[in-house]
Amino acid sequence: MASLILTTDDSSAGALQSARLADVVIPVLRRFVWGPPPSDSELSAYLGRRPKRPKSGHWLDHGSPRVAAATAGRRHSLLELCDRFDRIELWIDSRPNDQLVLIWLLDYLRNRADLTTKIVLRHVETPLFDALPEQLATWTFVGVQLTREHLDIAGLAWRAFRAPTPQAWFDLLQQDLSALPQLRRCVQEMLDELPGATTGLGASELRMLELLSAGYRHPFDLFPHSRERFQRRVYDYWEAGALLDGLALAPVPAIAGLAEGPFTLELHDSFERFDRYKASTLSLTPLGRAILAGEEDFSRHNPVHRWWGGTELTHANLWRWGAVLIAPDPETPDVIECREPWRSIDLLEYA
Repeated sequence: MASLILTTDDSSAGALQSARLADVVIPVLRRFVWGPPPSDSELSAYLGRRPKRPKSGHWLDHGSPRVAAATAGRRHSLLELCDRFDRIELWIDSRPNDQLVLIWLLDYLRNRADLTTKIVLRHVETPLFDALPEQLATWTFVGVQLTREHLDIAGLAWRAFRAPTPQAWFDLLQQDLSALPQLRRCVQEMLDELPGATTGLGASELRMLELLSAGYRHPFDLFPHSRERFQRRVYDYWEAGALLDGLALAPVPAIAGLAEGPFTLELHDSFERFDRYKASTLSLTPLGRAILAGEEDFSRHNPVHRWWGGTELTHANLWRWGAVLIAPDPETPDVIECREPWRSIDLLEYA
């Protein structure tokens, strides 16, 4: 009986394959927590039949030699490859981006009810991405047969995340999401990354200021790779670099001392510039200290332009989060003027 595991991280895929938990393990790698949402056509192309040109941004671009053997050199779509296996398991981590990939994949499967009869969803409760193969071989996660309830909840959540406002995503907190055990936490963590009601910063940006206040002084001290210290799970390496750029390179910065930027591949390709970046000695500006004291709002001094799911956050469309979702007030738009507005980096160019 041929078996396939789909996961959402390269490291997880390698460990699962080494643990021999399936004949083939494939990571489906997409980042949804940053930047504008991909179009339906782009997502369909990503999971569809692989184009003949190489490096096309296709899901099979990340496959191992074992995957190449399983596809026999064919340009399979995800659905076509799934048809070749007798059993399919979804091993999806609990981090927000992983859960977003899960609801996207389940929504994609909604029109293939015949496939769902051979798909098992593993309720992964321990991070897979830093597990050793010998650990995975001994761990036991509950596996449940995929049902219409899973697909319907996933479809509802996926549409909510891609909606032009966060309202439908917030409304998910009133739904029974227990069929997807990690989804409620994902909903909450993504809401936490909206601009704060009093600070104008998301939870990860605010955490960077808190770490600076606690005595951490260099850029990578503020990055999420130190998970216990950073405490927030939404953003990864490139996104963290863009967040730090936003705080340090803004017209009225909250962080001083960043010696180089922006955080791009060009920066990484220059040893001298990257060394200067890493050695930067950072500090809080007066604005940064006032934000931590609850006396100032970053968005009152700096432009806002970034994406949160399908919501384009600007001063005219500034959704906020503070225990409740706060809609923009069209009567009093919080618009400012800056001579050199900071523009967020499109990470798709650099990832």
